[in-house]
Amino acid sequence: MNRTLLNQILFSLLLVISSGATVVAKEKSNNQTQKQTDNKKSVTELKESDAPLDLKWLIQEAMEHNPEIIASQKRINAAKAKISQARSLDDPSIRVGSYDMSNNPININGETEMLQQRYSISQKIPFPGKLRLRSEVAMEETNIIGKDSEAKIQEIIALVKSAFYELYYINSAIDITEENRDLLRKFTTIAETKYSVGKATQRDALAAQVELSTLANNLIVLNKERESIIARLNSLLDRPSQAPLGKPRPFEKHTLKLTLEELEDLAMKNRPELKRFDHAIKKNEANLKLSKKDSYYSDFEPMVEYMQEDGKPDTWASAITINVPWLWPKNRSKVKESREDLNAAKSDYRFINNKTLFEVKDFLTRIQSSESTMNLYKTGVIPQAEQSLKAARIGYETDQVDFLTMIDSQRTLLNSRLLYIRTLADFEQNLANLEKAVGMQLTQ
Repeated sequence: MNRTLLNQILFSLLLVISSGATVVAKEKSNNQTQKQTDNKKSVTELKESDAPLDLKWLIQEAMEHNPEIIASQKRINAAKAKISQARSLDDPSIRVGSYDMSNNPININGETEMLQQRYSISQKIPFPGKLRLRSEVAMEETNIIGKDSEAKIQEIIALVKSAFYELYYINSAIDITEENRDLLRKFTTIAETKYSVGKATQRDALAAQVELSTLANNLIVLNKERESIIARLNSLLDRPSQAPLGKPRPFEKHTLKLTLEELEDLAMKNRPELKRFDHAIKKNEANLKLSKKDSYYSDFEPMVEYMQEDGKPDTWASAITINVPWLWPKNRSKVKESREDLNAAKSDYRFINNKTLFEVKDFLTRIQSSESTMNLYKTGVIPQAEQSLKAARIGYETDQVDFLTMIDSQRTLLNSRLLYIRTLADFEQNLANLEKAVGMQLTQ
């Protein structure tokens, strides 16, 4: 009896232990599931502004969504559709009517045997060579629009790059300014400590507070500029102006190894604007030839007519109509117009050629200037400013240098670092504009 009772107790304990283990396992599983769910939520809720901003992604988004690029591509499609229209004949004309030979102005079919039914068809045929020239004009117009589209793509890419590097500068300037503000707070603490023990004047503490307020105001201005640049980038991507964008991904400075002569040669071969006016010249040359043909040579319009008359055999008639283009002065004026358009296109080509050579030289000079300035700040000015600040801080702590000297050293280092980042952004922006001037990407 006691053994039976003991077995029952042990069996009950086993049930309780197994039930507890099951509960613990379920709770552990639920915790893991909840943890995985929380992780998924954290990934899902990752803000777009927290992700690093990549330049290649920006360019791809602009290529796919920028309204001006899309519109230029649609214009190409519309221009291509005009080529088949230009090489086609005019629509044929069909005429159906009746001819009353009884000289009665009001007649009803069947009242006289003098009523005749007529059916005719005619087709206007341009003088040989005109359709070919019209097709050439349409094809060159398509090529012009195609080069306009290429130029627009180059322009948008340059704008995206410029905005990206400007955003990089502003974000870097914010980080550098905040870093200097933290450093200045340490200086302020040192000044207040020295003032409390009578080793510094109140002017030092007040000067530190003024400098802190100046940096705080600079941060406000920089953040507002950042909002403006983000809005500019979003407009290029066809996104809402307030859509968030992350900090630009760090990048290595590009290197340009091409000479001025090489860049000019590349620009002459690749710049879309130059090719555009090359096609414009060809278009106007074809248009001038077409105008001369329209002025000197007649078009033909053959016609075939079938006639039915009650009580008589059916009859056929044919005719040909030609226009007289040299009678009125409009066609001669058209020739003059085409010749002036051709001369204008040639002048436009020379203007773009000169503009291209100037831009290549100008942006290359700016790039070289920015590179020299960067090297100077990186290897000389910034290291010297850091050493100066370090020496000024030690000197102030040992009462060998006054507080304003230390503040000036700190301000010099801040401005040097900001100018270096500004010059780096200018270098990349000028390189982007140089690529637009040349018409192709110059670096990988």
